Amino acid sequence: MFTPYERRQLRLIEEWFEQDDPQLARTLRSGPVKRPSAVPQSIVLAVAGSLGLLGIITGAFMLIFSALVAGTVAGCMIVSRRKSDK
Repeated sequence: MFTPYERRQLRLIEEWFEQDDPQLARTLRSGPVKRPSAVPQSIVLAVAGSLGLLGIITGAFMLIFSALVAGTVAGCMIVSRRKSDK
């Protein structure tokens, strides 16, 4: 795949990274960082929407209040995920 010259050059670059910035070298060696899953947020948003719709249909204040709480939790989850991505 690579010629011996290219392998030697890649090894020199790798050694330079290890000496110059060991933290970056460790990060590059470990591979891409996995992002947290968006599934829990989607589930909480779906529950909030379902509770809200059911509360509006039945006129039950407790269901509407539960939907507001679930929506707030989902919003907090979204904000915390965006902060961790930066």
